[in-house]
Amino acid sequence: MVAVRRGLLDQISADPLQWQDLSIFKFKPEQIHAVSVTTDKEVSLERDQNNQWHWVKGNGAINQANLQSLLTTLSNFYAVRWLGMITPQQGLDKPQLVLSFTTSADDKTSHRLIVGAQNNDGTFSARVEGRDGTFTIRGSDFSNLKLPLETQGTGSSSTPPALTPTPTR
Repeated sequence: MVAVRRGLLDQISADPLQWQDLSIFKFKPEQIHAVSVTTDKEVSLERDQNNQWHWVKGNGAINQANLQSLLTTLSNFYAVRWLGMITPQQGLDKPQLVLSFTTSADDKTSHRLIVGAQNNDGTFSARVEGRDGTFTIRGSDFSNLKLPLETQGTGSSSTPPALTPTPTR
């Protein structure tokens, strides 16, 4: 038998969802063989037999640095904390990002991460299909998962050109 102060006991969650491991995915980046990212549009890539990425849905040159950042973030993905059951405030009914991917070319296991609303502390609410409960992810992880996978050309950059002063007469 053990005695603890009531204040300590009140700090311990009785919700079993909040006792889950914070590790969401544990892979090596090279174990991810296909990825689909849906934000305001969907892009999909897969590896060929030579381990090279190519578009399934999308076009242009693949931004290899951004793709590698996405794969690295996704392959060793951790929650900041578990929240519990899904609530409307988490925004998971209208996600900002849905990321689907398959691992291992042999068994093609599918995974799906859904990211909803941003929280007051800069984290985002998220869930994974096939697992109970919701969790928060870091804003930096969300940014890495949302990186553009298409290389921006000189004419299609999303940043406006710098303004140069025009001589006056």
